Amino acid sequence: MAESLLMIALSPTMTEGSIARWKLKENDAFVSGDPLCEVETDKASMDYEAPKSGVLLKILVPEGGKATVGQPIAFIGKAGERVDDPTAEAGGKKTVPVPEAPESERPASKSPEPPGTQETRSEPAESDAFPRESPKSPDVDHEAFPQVPVAPAGYPRSSPLARKIALELGVDLRLVRGRGPEGRVTEKDVRAAALSFLPRVEVRAADSGADAASARRRPEAKQTGRKRAIIAKRLSESFFSAPHYYLRREIRAERLLEARAELNQGRDKPISLNALLMKLAASVLAKHPEMNVYWRGESIEERRVVDIGLAVSLPDGLITPVVRDCDKKGLEEIDRELSALIDKAKSKGLNPEEYEGAGFTITNLGSFGVDEFTAIINPPGSAILAVGAINKKPVVGENDEITVARTLVFTLGCDHRSIDGVTGAAFLADFAKAATNPIRVIL
Repeated sequence: MAESLLMIALSPTMTEGSIARWKLKENDAFVSGDPLCEVETDKASMDYEAPKSGVLLKILVPEGGKATVGQPIAFIGKAGERVDDPTAEAGGKKTVPVPEAPESERPASKSPEPPGTQETRSEPAESDAFPRESPKSPDVDHEAFPQVPVAPAGYPRSSPLARKIALELGVDLRLVRGRGPEGRVTEKDVRAAALSFLPRVEVRAADSGADAASARRRPEAKQTGRKRAIIAKRLSESFFSAPHYYLRREIRAERLLEARAELNQGRDKPISLNALLMKLAASVLAKHPEMNVYWRGESIEERRVVDIGLAVSLPDGLITPVVRDCDKKGLEEIDRELSALIDKAKSKGLNPEEYEGAGFTITNLGSFGVDEFTAIINPPGSAILAVGAINKKPVVGENDEITVARTLVFTLGCDHRSIDGVTGAAFLADFAKAATNPIRVIL
């Protein structure tokens, strides 16, 4: 008998996945371990491997479609097996239409009902979070606004928490269909709407004489992918729930640059500045274990390993590859691992264990000429170090002489729930000291 192939959690934080592409066609045979499709999660794209040998009988979720964990995406089985429910939706609800009985099998005693008297159902499908199509109005140019949902005049009944979450996530409550008592919009309805899509509210022309030039000036909403939506959700939760504070420290960067130049002499591939900063951070974290912690609601989790992440920008959002046990590895090993992780991140090939679990994060915008900036903490970590650009500027020396020096600004962001200000300041002072004399730390 045909079996449902369910969407599984390919990472600990995954609740929903998108089918990037199917690697097999319907009726193709496969063996256990073969990649059936490529699934895009909140952080990376990964292969969904066949749990057993068989045949791909029916694809339920097409390429680009989404399914939550536990929902069927296809049917598998033996060649020629019958698929009882070929139209099962990804939501797990069976939607097999009931065929109309043939004329010869209909009861003769029952007369057909006149048109318009048959019972109809107005209840929407369970998976519809928003109206699919808007009624047309005579004063709108529907060529300029194709199937844009029109927000009702009033706001629906909603819980206070639902209104708070809607405000944070930018969801228009008027376009959310509530499934609570008497149609009340709940927090779950708002979050489901935010993760599926954010519809545009129709902008009506000021008068019926609006021309093409006016239409071109209207803003156009760009649909975000699942990864961008998850990043927005996680960073919003981090910024609004964690009380951030920031500490700034400017150093003279000559010794740091000289040390890197000396280390790279005779190398075909130079050691990156980010790898050098990771090694320095690891050595200082070993002396300040109170910085290497997670906030866990009502407790602080002290980590026994020094795992450091580096924020990497991709076209569809940020990802943070993690180098494990940085305090126990040499600079060259850190640089090799970091380079390999960045390459995998750019090809969307990172595994969950390669981008989750950082106890400390570094983000560097110096290559873009950004002098200094503040960064949002990568949860569940409690600290992030922002690295700015290296600039030449006049500096007053110890004997009050003015010289031109190359300087660099570090900005440390901390979660005040788990790291006190004095603790963060002590760490940043030691890190600045290490960065101004890196050879002593490395050797």
